[in-house]
Amino acid sequence: MGHMSAPTARLIGYPRIGPRRELKWTLERAWSGRMTPAELQGAVAELRGAHLEEQRSIIGSAVDDFVLYDGVLETAMQLGLAPADLRTRVADDPFDVLTVLARGAQDRPAWEMTKWFDTNYHYVVPVIAALPEELVPLPWRQPLGSAETAWTVLGPYSLVKLSKLDGVAPEALASAAGRAIWAFGRLQRTTDPGFRLQIDEPSLGMAMSAEDEALLDAAYADAADLGLEEPALVTVQFGRPAGRTVAALGRRGLAVQVPLDAVEELVGDGAWDAQPEHVVTVMDGRSVWADDPSPVRELLDGLPNDGRPVRLVPSTSLMFLPYTVDGEELPAGFAFAREKAAQLAAWAAALRDGNELEAPARTSVAWPEVGEVRARAGREARRAAQADLDLPRYPTTTTGSLPQTREVRQLRRRLGSGELEAAAYEREVDRLITDAIAWQESTGIDVLVHGEFERTDMVEYFAERLDGFHTTRNGWVLSYGSRCTRPPILAAPPMAHGPMTVREWRIAQAATNRPVKGMLTGPVTIVNWSFRPPGVPDDQLFWAVAQPIATEVRALADAGARIVQVDEPAVRERWPLPTVDADARRAVYARGVRAALNHVFNQPAHVQMHTHMCYGDFGDIVPLWADAGVDVASIEFSRSNDASYIHQFYELFDDGHLQIGPGVFDVHSPHSPGSETMAERLEHFRAFMAPGDIWVNPDCGLKTRSWPEVERQLTDMVAAARRLRSSEAG
Repeated sequence: MGHMSAPTARLIGYPRIGPRRELKWTLERAWSGRMTPAELQGAVAELRGAHLEEQRSIIGSAVDDFVLYDGVLETAMQLGLAPADLRTRVADDPFDVLTVLARGAQDRPAWEMTKWFDTNYHYVVPVIAALPEELVPLPWRQPLGSAETAWTVLGPYSLVKLSKLDGVAPEALASAAGRAIWAFGRLQRTTDPGFRLQIDEPSLGMAMSAEDEALLDAAYADAADLGLEEPALVTVQFGRPAGRTVAALGRRGLAVQVPLDAVEELVGDGAWDAQPEHVVTVMDGRSVWADDPSPVRELLDGLPNDGRPVRLVPSTSLMFLPYTVDGEELPAGFAFAREKAAQLAAWAAALRDGNELEAPARTSVAWPEVGEVRARAGREARRAAQADLDLPRYPTTTTGSLPQTREVRQLRRRLGSGELEAAAYEREVDRLITDAIAWQESTGIDVLVHGEFERTDMVEYFAERLDGFHTTRNGWVLSYGSRCTRPPILAAPPMAHGPMTVREWRIAQAATNRPVKGMLTGPVTIVNWSFRPPGVPDDQLFWAVAQPIATEVRALADAGARIVQVDEPAVRERWPLPTVDADARRAVYARGVRAALNHVFNQPAHVQMHTHMCYGDFGDIVPLWADAGVDVASIEFSRSNDASYIHQFYELFDDGHLQIGPGVFDVHSPHSPGSETMAERLEHFRAFMAPGDIWVNPDCGLKTRSWPEVERQLTDMVAAARRLRSSEAG
């Protein structure tokens, strides 16, 4: 016995945004016209080179996953699957086509954007109406012929599963996309004998039906005999591939990533023997806690020696982690992307040399048991108690944040550097709040917000004010395009030391007679958009964070707030994926969501409780809201144009209908669709919703937009609401 051969370390993805978000600034300069196409090309080449060189310096090899906006979008473009009217422009101006599809244009909406499996990364959903014929790399994706570098592409099976098909048969698309990718690989090997190919197939880790297995067979029918020096690697970064999948792809000469805890089963059913080399997940690519190497040695030492190469990889691309812990004030035991890569290299070296591997120290933390769900006052009683808000039909509002301009960012920078004292900073924020209130009144909005100028991020802001969290200075993680967040680290049950949002709400409410919403982030979203402690069940995490958030809602109510919005865009996000073991994990998740939401929303009847949800496949999680006691929900619609979720939410409750604000414009686009289009979207909902149940709002927050863009969008939105009111009056 003894492990098969000396293992080597390999990455399957690395953060591309740059150590100081260099890609973000490059893209935003290009979009704003402050960079010429030639300057963009030069900057991207430099960033791509640095991306690859960093990996090589740490681990001795690299994965070339450097895309500009999103790998799914750019795979579709490389396969010639842009809309027909844009297809010919890809060769002449690919960045412009990418921008139109990702961000929209004045005359056309962007492709839909949704969450990438159970992460806070968003991908662009292609709408595919034709079959691909060949794969032509975009200029910034041309293989570089670099030694020890794997070139990545989204696999044909996942392309079908993650796209919307318009008149195209799934198996035909899988087959055609597969043929194009395999032909590209064979062509590359003629000019670069050392060409390495990585095929990302995240959808292969989900439970598969007979139809899915037929789709897989179609996608990989022509994949054998690629003739590459090293077998192409199929990564399965979520869930786990079935033994049949591992065996079928292995027989075609492809190496498939498998989890460490699946190896013994694969050895037992023969799938392991079908692999040309063994690629084993040995560390968590999404956790900032340092990993324990002891199970790796124990398992590999017990495997038969079949002479095939062994590659040790993280579970996912390290793009879901910040770059490095260097410069952060964190206790020992944490590892970001750079440290994880170095750990992986060290593990492989130690296993080759027979050296000991040190397990990280872990601190034991007690988490509270989950409490009971308690009924809130009935919906009709709440409507009666809230009637004195005296809102018009089709009330208009926004979902919380207003533009975070350079002035706002400079204020925070000056506060952090000590140039500005806290009292002076608060006075400036108060001025921004009162100006924003006056501006909203002039625009005609009915229910106002204070603008969240004091908040860097909707989760980080609360983490900084709660014991139990660690926050970072430069722990940026890509969310979509050029947008990044700094996820906090949840390490212990959180506790507040007093109100966190009441002061700013009071400033805003004192400036107007219209209602101002108290604005909070909900406990499920805080947990799901934080790095979570390993081994703690979902339900205990949600319940622990719900305690200080519920206390804060009550503090706002006690201060006089009549409307409080608790944002929960991420309830769907970590809903356990449809893997073969999903049922048990979903039961724990559902119990935690129900208890946490009920605890937070179960407030006095006269307080109108709002929530906000966006960008996700909500179907499975709609029932989790049944006990929450929410009054009004704003739900993304404008980009997906999918009303099915709104139907489900509207009909969910036993004691009457939920009031819903379908998003009438896409905040990720700088353009307004116009008041007529917004009114048409609202008319769609009048077909099945009572007029008194419809609110009018954007589909998400407005912090990334400029004031001129927001003025145009919100003016059109108010006009659309007034058009509906006039149609009823007439």
